Amino acid sequence: MNVESLIELLREGENERVEFKAKATSNIAREICAMANAEGGYLLIGVSDEGRIVGVDTKKAKEVLSSALQNITPPISVKTNVVRVGDKDVLVVEVPRSKTLCSIGGVAYIRIGSSIRPLSVQEILMLSAEMGTVTWDEFPLVDLSEMKNEYVEWFFSALERARGRKIPREDWMRYLRSSKAVKGERLTNAGVLFFTDATDFIPHSGGRIVWMQGDEAVKSVEFSGPVWRVVDDMFYTLTREFRTYEVVVGTKRVKLPEYPPRAVREALINAFAHRNYAIPADVRVFVYPDRLVIRNPGGLMPGVDLNDPEHVPRNPNLCSLLYDAGYIEKYGYGLRMIREECKKHGLVGVEFKTRANRFEVIFHKWAGRLLDELDRKILSALETPRRSGELAEELGISKPTLLKRLKKLEGWGLVRSEGRGSQRRYLLNR
Repeated sequence: MNVESLIELLREGENERVEFKAKATSNIAREICAMANAEGGYLLIGVSDEGRIVGVDTKKAKEVLSSALQNITPPISVKTNVVRVGDKDVLVVEVPRSKTLCSIGGVAYIRIGSSIRPLSVQEILMLSAEMGTVTWDEFPLVDLSEMKNEYVEWFFSALERARGRKIPREDWMRYLRSSKAVKGERLTNAGVLFFTDATDFIPHSGGRIVWMQGDEAVKSVEFSGPVWRVVDDMFYTLTREFRTYEVVVGTKRVKLPEYPPRAVREALINAFAHRNYAIPADVRVFVYPDRLVIRNPGGLMPGVDLNDPEHVPRNPNLCSLLYDAGYIEKYGYGLRMIREECKKHGLVGVEFKTRANRFEVIFHKWAGRLLDELDRKILSALETPRRSGELAEELGISKPTLLKRLKKLEGWGLVRSEGRGSQRRYLLNR
């Protein structure tokens, strides 16, 4: 940490990752614990609440810090730097994000913005599931009588089709117990997700598709039931509304779906398989004119690298059931496969975004690769909404030629129309 980096932190002001302390006191243990349970951050000792450098005796501050750290369970390893600004010293304490939930005297704290507070029982469960220190999907939830026989029949048929394993009916319950779908005389959370109408017991376990126009939602559809059916229904609903592009490859005209279906299906399966079910929110898909966003509650598991992902499941028993039923093809391959399918498609790029308690897969349309000079002139002219007749005259082309181009640009999601008949106007689909 140098002076320039310190000044940048001071400019940020206090927030979820930065805390100012004029001097070191015993309560910095709570600050460090709360930061570690969030995203980590920096404690700047020798800086007033207003962000003014007041300086600190760094030797004494380090002694207080060392004592405070002994109160945190499990221990946290912080980095310290002394930054001298003029004749004043600032002790910079860099706090890493903890891989397990930290507490002081049995109380866990969280940092929200620039304030801290104790965690509730629900929040402790949510964070523990996020960090992978508890396995949510193996907790018993409801009586075995809630299990639907038709879903059990479907599962063992799917297991035989996907994996070639035929389990005798008399061994079904033994198999479900070994898969941790059943524990004692109760269905676990994984069992509820697979063998009941899960939203009856876990209301946020379903999904939703929202069609967007700019920042406005124009249509929304909710999906409920067992997790495998929700995946199937959402995928069918999405692909049913995909447009089709006609592109020329070599000497052949080829029809190409708006988004690569296999990649979209894999992203949906991942969203339900790896989400944090302790967070009371559903999986959401946002359909914009130029992109498709699949968002699930829960970030990546600690230690998972987007560039070289390994199979570190948050819900190992649910993943095992999805694998048995043929929804997961190969462990640890999902993100790579999504990238490969987008590359093969050629007109869609993919972006993965991870943040605290949320993960997004964003499919971006690259229709611009198919635009010729006339297409670009039409789009430029439509910065101002126009009727087709006046636009054709302005561009010096026939109206039938223009209408054919407009239909193509509408199909690509770049242009839309308003009104009917002679009052119809075309405009950019922002």
